[in-house]
Amino acid sequence: MKQLIDPVTSKSFTAMLRIVVIASLVLLVAFSPPGWATQATRQTNAIPKGQIVEKLECLNDSSQSYALYLPANYTPDRKWPILYALDPGARGKTPVERFKEAAEKYGWIVAGSNNSRNGPWRRAAEAWSAMTKDTLQRFSIDDDRVYATGFSGGARMALQFAQLCQDCLAGVIACGAGFPGGLVPSTSMHFLFFGTTGTYDFNFSELRGLDEPLKRAGIIHRIEVFDGRHEWPPIAVATAAIEWMELHAMKSGKRPRDDAFIDATWQQSVKQAGTLEESKKYYEAYRIYLDLSESFKGLRDVNEVQKKASQLGDSREVKDAIREEQQQIRKQREIEAQLQPLIGTLQRNGDDGSGREDTRSSAVVSADEAAMNRENRLQALLSQLRKQSKSSEDPSARRVARRVLDGAFVALFEQGSSFLQAEKHYREAITTFKLATEVNPDRPGSFFYLAWAYAASGDRKKSLQALSTAIDKGFSDLTAISNNKAFDAIRNDPQYQQIVDRLKK
Repeated sequence: MKQLIDPVTSKSFTAMLRIVVIASLVLLVAFSPPGWATQATRQTNAIPKGQIVEKLECLNDSSQSYALYLPANYTPDRKWPILYALDPGARGKTPVERFKEAAEKYGWIVAGSNNSRNGPWRRAAEAWSAMTKDTLQRFSIDDDRVYATGFSGGARMALQFAQLCQDCLAGVIACGAGFPGGLVPSTSMHFLFFGTTGTYDFNFSELRGLDEPLKRAGIIHRIEVFDGRHEWPPIAVATAAIEWMELHAMKSGKRPRDDAFIDATWQQSVKQAGTLEESKKYYEAYRIYLDLSESFKGLRDVNEVQKKASQLGDSREVKDAIREEQQQIRKQREIEAQLQPLIGTLQRNGDDGSGREDTRSSAVVSADEAAMNRENRLQALLSQLRKQSKSSEDPSARRVARRVLDGAFVALFEQGSSFLQAEKHYREAITTFKLATEVNPDRPGSFFYLAWAYAASGDRKKSLQALSTAIDKGFSDLTAISNNKAFDAIRNDPQYQQIVDRLKK
């Protein structure tokens, strides 16, 4: 799904959000509640260093929490850069795990919200405000080196906050998504932009397409591609993002120059580019040389890498690779244009699976026959895409198919989840999650949510069937099942007890 969170459309709400974001980053101890300083100091001293703290409750709001990593040598005697992380599913620990290694190596604090998730902007703003205020109260933070990162909808939130707080963020690491709807790169944005995307990410084209707009806006940026899907980047890429921010902090004078770091980072990248050239991966090598010439300008002589970038950029191999990448993007959009209307129509016309007796008129039956034709067309297209997604002979078709399938699946999953959260929208949730299981029948999570929707609608039999399928396909979160009140009506059913016993074993 291209936009996983709603854009801010209300001027009054935008103004409120701007106030929340700015206020959270200029909090002064003088305005804190009486007795806060002693409490914050006492709690901060008890926080483990050099290891991830999965849940740290905010001092002024215990309903808000975040995962945290403090470097092993943290001390309040000096100022530390901080990275705030926003996960679309409120999994604060996940991004902290990705950035932990770089945080320890380069002395960064990392905080990942356990409350911010895709959905209403107000919830995200409240989570951001609580997390930033709490860290500013507890820790010694370098005001000039405050950064944000996010994945998917979280990336869009991070970029929105960077724009709204007007120069309070030094940089954003946007993973798996770019700017939210209504916001485009502009000359008024003064933060660094590091984007990451997987080769199979359905938002690949979006991140790649940001290169020119960012360049026109004069925003210093880098787009890094890794071998993966729509996900947080691997540790190596997360580390590269932090190192890139470190380099630009030196260039801007926000941190002292470190010649040993500059030389080591340079040599590592030059070696990587050379290895790629030897493997005939000229396009990948070209992008590294191009980035080296831009990132290290002003820090060391970049003439040689500029020549390498120019030579490779003029080569047939690189031009062919760029042309192939653009063809993949066009093909993805063409298939999405076929797939999305079919899914949308079936969503609107889906039934609730109740199995009631057919007493419909001939006109309704005729409409249902048309729907069946659309269903057949959808199944044929999905079957073709699933086959291509596993192809070992055509990597181009494989990339396109995976991007399309994952994009459709995530969009349906997001929509189905919103229906479940809305009171009595169970019919829509059932239809949407059924389609999600058809788009990707190997993902167990959609079967779990389908079981949830059936149980909430009162269909015990289908709920048990979907739950059993979820377990067969690898769903293993017993707590999620046990704590879900929708399953209360089937807990005494022998089949439910057998399912739970299978999971326990």
